[in-house]
Amino acid sequence: MPQGTKRLTKVVATLGPASQGRLDEMINAGVNVFRLNFSHKGASTEEVRLQLESLIKNIRAAGEKCKKPVAIMGDLQGPKFRIGELVDHKAIVITAGKQLKFSVGNEIGSVEHIYTKNAPVINGLSVGHRILLDDGQLELKVLERYDKDNILCEVVVGGKLGEKKGINVPDIVVSSKLSEKDKDDAKFAVEQGLDYVCCSFVQTADDVIELREFMLQHAPKVSSDEQAAASNPSRILKHVAWTRSLPLIISKIEKPQAVDNIQAILEATDGIMVARGDLGVEMSLERVPSIQKQLIEASNLLQKPVITATQMLETMIEKPVPTRAEVSDVANAVFDGSDAVMLSAESAVGAYPVQTVQTMVRIIEEAEKDVTRSAVRRRNQIFSEIQHSLHEHKEEETLPFHQAIAQSAVAASRRSGCVAIVVLSYSGLMAMRVSKFKPDVPVLALTPSKVAYRRMALLGFVHPLLFEFEKTVDGTLKAMEHLLKSEGYLVNGDRVVVCAGHLDSLPGLNNSIKLYNFGEISA
Repeated sequence: MPQGTKRLTKVVATLGPASQGRLDEMINAGVNVFRLNFSHKGASTEEVRLQLESLIKNIRAAGEKCKKPVAIMGDLQGPKFRIGELVDHKAIVITAGKQLKFSVGNEIGSVEHIYTKNAPVINGLSVGHRILLDDGQLELKVLERYDKDNILCEVVVGGKLGEKKGINVPDIVVSSKLSEKDKDDAKFAVEQGLDYVCCSFVQTADDVIELREFMLQHAPKVSSDEQAAASNPSRILKHVAWTRSLPLIISKIEKPQAVDNIQAILEATDGIMVARGDLGVEMSLERVPSIQKQLIEASNLLQKPVITATQMLETMIEKPVPTRAEVSDVANAVFDGSDAVMLSAESAVGAYPVQTVQTMVRIIEEAEKDVTRSAVRRRNQIFSEIQHSLHEHKEEETLPFHQAIAQSAVAASRRSGCVAIVVLSYSGLMAMRVSKFKPDVPVLALTPSKVAYRRMALLGFVHPLLFEFEKTVDGTLKAMEHLLKSEGYLVNGDRVVVCAGHLDSLPGLNNSIKLYNFGEISA
């Protein structure tokens, strides 16, 4: 098979000043998905919109030049809360044991009194609640409430505090309604045809539904059938997402409320990101590793893609070599069953963006070689768990066709020694379902849709290929064989599984599975 086909876990890289001028290098190094961080550059001004539009065009062009599927993910800022300005714009030092006032307002803060423009943060707090500042470096505890907009706090963990630093309030649920900035950015993502949109600081499934409904309202050419779906969340979530070019939603799990509501969130979303940065601020750091494993397992059981993110190769922001602990971190994310692992500042502003991607790819490939130990054992365990879960949640021991086909394709590939699973799909949904059973071989996903082609770049185990279906079943299968043989994916005599979901134009292949020796159809 072509070089790179055997890597099963994908790489997401955040674009920034260090990498946006090196797109070809980044793609050839192994990037499958580029992340645009709208927290730093949103679409709220015309100048920034034009810059982002140009960057998106350049990414698309680079993917075509490199002849590789590359997805684009826009990351919404979400309800990010910050303190206001400080006297002379200089950092202050707050001391443990001292008291300070915290109020809603635009006034200039000092060591005795700080302010925030974000009223819901202050309004929702009660005596005893924690306030974390500057990514959890500092901690306050509420001692007394004066009125709606003013509280008295004790400094629990002191230190230097700069202006406009972030605020986290892990003990309360703060309204996470879409801000005007997030609406502008989400609308922009729809207009530009981004493949994925990240919903930040998700707390409940309603947050996902709100974003989905907003994007659907701004989607071009909405059919009457889809307009009817706008009033029916279940259809929005299960029908429209994969069958339209609307961006798929990745819910970032970075608050304890999201962990508590993960089952409902997974039902509503198209995938999740284990965002360990804010998760480690909002929760005890020592809990993050076990929660990471729980989230990955839950996502796999509900057959949704999962990305593990944050500080994976943090050292490589400044140094050309990661720490041993970072290498183990990436490998363990692979062993746990992540579809993808993500680089943030390492690729956005780091000194070695291309080398960092290359390093991550090598770690992934080495981890996936561990065929005699944890990797395959874990894949087999996930396969068994999903099989059990599918039956456990059905009143009858029957499955929908698409689930039965996906499950059978992976089981057949294992029992018959196949070298690949070939999926014929318009939307990419069948390829996603097959991938979540964690096969031991690559999933070659053939689609005529450029949207599906790019989306599938995120899916673990899946290698998308653009392919035009012929008018007949026989013609389509012969063309499939020609493509896979000419591109070096398969040779005559290879054992393969070919499966398809809902294919209106080819009823003979609709909801089908076929095991055969490659080359027989064209012989």
